[in-house]
Amino acid sequence: MIQFRPFRTPGSRASALIACILLAGCAGLPEPDGIEAAIIERSRGLAPLAPAQGSDSRSTTRNGLLRSPSVREAASRVSASADEVRVKRAALFPGLGLSLGGGAGAAGSGDPALQLEASQLLFDSGNSKRTVEVADFDLEINYIAFQKAVDDAALELLKAYDDVQTRGELLDVYRKQMTALRELEALVAARAERGAVASTDLLESRKRLQSATFLVNDAELALAEAQDRLILLSGQPQGGRVQIGSDSCKLRGESDDLRMARLERARAELALEKAEHARAPRVLLKPLMRSEIGSSRLPVGLNLDIQSDLLQGGALSARENAERNSLTAAEARLDVVRLEDDLAERALLRSLAAGDRKTQMLNRQIGLLFETRALYRSQYFDMGTRRLSELLDNEEEYYARQAELAELRAELAATRLDCAARSRVLRRELGLEGNSLYGFPLSTDLP
Repeated sequence: MIQFRPFRTPGSRASALIACILLAGCAGLPEPDGIEAAIIERSRGLAPLAPAQGSDSRSTTRNGLLRSPSVREAASRVSASADEVRVKRAALFPGLGLSLGGGAGAAGSGDPALQLEASQLLFDSGNSKRTVEVADFDLEINYIAFQKAVDDAALELLKAYDDVQTRGELLDVYRKQMTALRELEALVAARAERGAVASTDLLESRKRLQSATFLVNDAELALAEAQDRLILLSGQPQGGRVQIGSDSCKLRGESDDLRMARLERARAELALEKAEHARAPRVLLKPLMRSEIGSSRLPVGLNLDIQSDLLQGGALSARENAERNSLTAAEARLDVVRLEDDLAERALLRSLAAGDRKTQMLNRQIGLLFETRALYRSQYFDMGTRRLSELLDNEEEYYARQAELAELRAELAATRLDCAARSRVLRRELGLEGNSLYGFPLSTDLP
């Protein structure tokens, strides 16, 4: 550190004292600026998200968002980032410090004295501003992450809500299958008592009935687990079909992941610039006022400090290399996210198209199996031309296809929800866009 101590004349002392007072008066907390100010402006006038009454999908989602720990954590990170921006910006404003000290010896500080010193950064090659901009990038990245956390939590809630409905539908299917197989087992048992069929047929029918009982038991357990998960997420166990969705999977603007990847690259570029200028000198203006203990003297002064980091055991070069590697990684990440976005849209559209075709095929096959049921029963019980295993296989396939149709409906509903989130219509369908959560707007538009 190179330190100059000019202005030793009496007139300059008064100037230094005035400068110290002015700097002290300006050393308050900076007002919100940049992204933080834009977020505050966007949130102004929005009603806080309130708990909803009811068990429909929209009410369940609202209540779940208020309970979501991931959303709360993301909001806390935004708030912490906003505070960090203010901390970094404070370096651009005047500072004021009070110290008490003394020393002995020729190079010591002398008699005990109370010293009031202000400081103002005059020049540092823009590194302080770069630090503020890096913090501002972090704030914007965390804000987008908060919005993404809201979408992810809403999707998780809606899929859990629909999963309860799906598990209930599967349980109904397997119970109907068990009832049908129980009726067949009773008919086969009656014929076996009369000697009309072999005992192996009776054993086969009982074995199939037992398998159906296992399916019912597993479905009951799956339904209970789905309800427990929904209780954990939303506070209530009632599920239902989700009618929210979109057949358009086209992005409106850029995805959250792509926005964050762009910001990460820009942040890495700025961090590299900051590391490259780490050896640049810093110039600070420091007015001071000193009061020695036991003395009525009140000397004032004005110092000009020039500081520069020339050597830190290789840390400066290592930091520069680290930031350069971070920039390379951010650029690679951006390329990957672009590709993932393109593939995601194609995959969603392909899933919807394939699901619609499979739904039609399943409906036709279920209709055919229903007709075959009556024919096989007649051929086995009335004409004796059909084997029992064929009758039971057809019966199991009839209900298995119904279960497959229920699962496919749930998969298509989940895909349409993903499309709704991707095309930025999910929150509008849920009625969330006019609200704020933890002080941040529930709007897909970024400031």
